[in-house]
Amino acid sequence: MDPQRIAKELRSQLRERPYWTTAAIVGVGWILGRSLPLRAVLVVAGIGARAAMAMALEDMISDRVRPPRAARKEEAT
Repeated sequence: MDPQRIAKELRSQLRERPYWTTAAIVGVGWILGRSLPLRAVLVVAGIGARAAMAMALEDMISDRVRPPRAARKEEAT
């Protein structure tokens, strides 16, 4: 696999899913280097999981409260 392609994919994942990507990178770094204590990795992973759940809940709630854009445009016309 091409290193530039990997870097491009990591950048796109970081933009789309910043918390999950950060947690994954920290986890891989810990596995490869064993430089971080397991507790620190678990704390970072927990924070990332909570943030991801909060974003998912926020999206779900906003979708129920606010109709999709297409429906709003049809109502306006």
